[in-house]
Amino acid sequence: MNLQSFFNPSSIAIIGVSENPLKVGHLVAKNMMAQGYKGKLHFVHPSGHTILGKKSYRSLSEIEGTIDLCILAIPAGIAVNYIDDIAAKSCKNVLLFAAGFKETHTPDGDILEKELQSTLKQHNITLLGPNCIGFINTKKKINATFFGSIAPHGNIGIISQSGALGAAMLDYMVSKTHLGLSQFISLGNKTTITESHTLAHLTSDPHTAVIGMYVEDIVNGEAFQTALKQATSKKPVVILKAGRTEAGSKAALSHTGSLVGDDGVFDAIVRQGAAIRADTFAEFQFLLKLLSLGQIPKNKNILVLSNAGGMGVLLTDELIQNQLSLVTISEKTAKNLHKAFDNFKKITIHNPIDLLGDASAFDYERAIELTMQEKDIGAVVVLLTPQANTEIMKTARVLYKVSQRSNVPIYPLFMGRKTVAPAHDFFERKGMVSLRYIASFPKALHKLIPAQELPYQNTSPLKNISLSSHKLDMKEIFLQAQGKMYLNQYDSLQVLSWSGIPTAKTYLATSHADLTSIVGIEGYPLVAKIASEKVTHKTEVKGVLTGINTFEELQAAYDSLTHIGGKKSGCYIQHEYSGHELLLGAKRDAIFGTVLVVGLGGVYAELLHQVVQFVYPTSYVQFKDQIQSSILQKLVSGYRNMPKLPVKELYHIVLQIGSLMEAHLTISSLDINPLIVFEDGLVAVDARVIL
Repeated sequence: MNLQSFFNPSSIAIIGVSENPLKVGHLVAKNMMAQGYKGKLHFVHPSGHTILGKKSYRSLSEIEGTIDLCILAIPAGIAVNYIDDIAAKSCKNVLLFAAGFKETHTPDGDILEKELQSTLKQHNITLLGPNCIGFINTKKKINATFFGSIAPHGNIGIISQSGALGAAMLDYMVSKTHLGLSQFISLGNKTTITESHTLAHLTSDPHTAVIGMYVEDIVNGEAFQTALKQATSKKPVVILKAGRTEAGSKAALSHTGSLVGDDGVFDAIVRQGAAIRADTFAEFQFLLKLLSLGQIPKNKNILVLSNAGGMGVLLTDELIQNQLSLVTISEKTAKNLHKAFDNFKKITIHNPIDLLGDASAFDYERAIELTMQEKDIGAVVVLLTPQANTEIMKTARVLYKVSQRSNVPIYPLFMGRKTVAPAHDFFERKGMVSLRYIASFPKALHKLIPAQELPYQNTSPLKNISLSSHKLDMKEIFLQAQGKMYLNQYDSLQVLSWSGIPTAKTYLATSHADLTSIVGIEGYPLVAKIASEKVTHKTEVKGVLTGINTFEELQAAYDSLTHIGGKKSGCYIQHEYSGHELLLGAKRDAIFGTVLVVGLGGVYAELLHQVVQFVYPTSYVQFKDQIQSSILQKLVSGYRNMPKLPVKELYHIVLQIGSLMEAHLTISSLDINPLIVFEDGLVAVDARVIL
């Protein structure tokens, strides 16, 4: 969808311009004029009166010439009927503010929404809204909103599903001299224009350097993934999403069903799309500020200069907790610092460098000049607390001067309120990021660094040759399972094996004679499992017996399990493997498709909830990065002399699970729990395929 004519119109008609200064139609018209729109601007009002010093037309048909965009500042019911008049004028773009559609969750609202959709489709008209607050394009001097402020020009593009958040963001920028908007777009009900369309539009906008998005839901998962990947290949994207609490249904049949939550899936989408997710509105603002001003850390190594020991320690704690590092001061730099300061004060040399409470502007300048010689510095944080003899403005000017010749960002952290306010005003006028609190600063820095170091990698679905060669076998097993809720363990493992996933050889024993044959093939140790299809989780009924090393123990295990599950069902026998236990799973998400899960397995899978989620397909670089950023990292490097987790082999299995899900839509979810990691490789010993 090409939205150039929509957001860059040469002629605009506002229908419903009001003489009442409190009405939306009046506010929008006033904002358009105050922002300085240079195109043709037409007002439509039944009275034909002069409004805001400008003539109004009684109807749209009275306006001569073409109209690129019609803005409807009229009630919902009237607006739908007005679409026909807009179509008669050959206008293809409509902005509709009115609420009263599907967002009301009422029968009348739903009917009105359907009427609107039908009318738009009939006339091939593109609509922004309804139930939105409009849009802004500062380059074109368009302010088609009823915000209370005129938007400052800048390089930040905002897409928001909430008009209120947009109002707060604009009010924040108005108070700043170094930040501004390129465009702001309020989505509303997303009847035709969605978050994916607007993301693609801002990606192609040369005046937008960074994109911020606030979303509550996604209309089309595939379109959003494509748009996000294309956007992040050109410019950074920061996303704030509401609804972080788990809203996904918990399926008793599946570990994966209970572990995959809607928010976790969205996290995976953001991560795989190389975007940055903000956890709070304050963090959202701060990330956009850093990116807009181009003051991004070069790496995770931070140098801290301070005149307050306690605050320096608190900042250090926050930096380390957010996986950042303090630059190690070299012997050469330490000697230079001692030489410069020892004659009149004993400063703390170890990072953070404490210049003591009486630090002058000259002390800060000298310390920065000497420490900036260190190699591999990602950023410098200069912490200042206002004390009686602190040279606040002199220090501020020193920092600006040093920042002008530094190739790493310098972040002034001037804490306090009244006495440091002029310094913050100074920094903002000079286009520097300044901070009053530690707050979300270290967390934001951490999020920016991976965005630089891990670019998006193109991915494509796996061509599973093994799966293709067993197409008829798969068809037969699913035909036999018609009417069932899931495949039993034997069939589940068989399906995985046909997909190319290493699985433990599983035997169904229905007599003691079968046990003799199995021992002759597998030897010991063995594990016996209940074969009843009525049991969901085997361990809850003592349905798994391990450490079987004699035939007597095997017979006893068989008798115990068939007593629980029934003589006719028998029991499963496998060779017993020893190693790390992992959970691998897959589930279908209504918006984003196949979601893959890797985590700690065994009986503690749901208790510990230590999983990483991916949306299929994912690249090896992304997979490896997330595994190494999770608790599974301890297994990758080797834990207590146990086998190391082979990440590449695990990645291949995860892709095979994804290809299985894509090939067989009859599968709603599946678990491998556990997948055993042992010296010679990986093997799935238990599985459940949910239909």
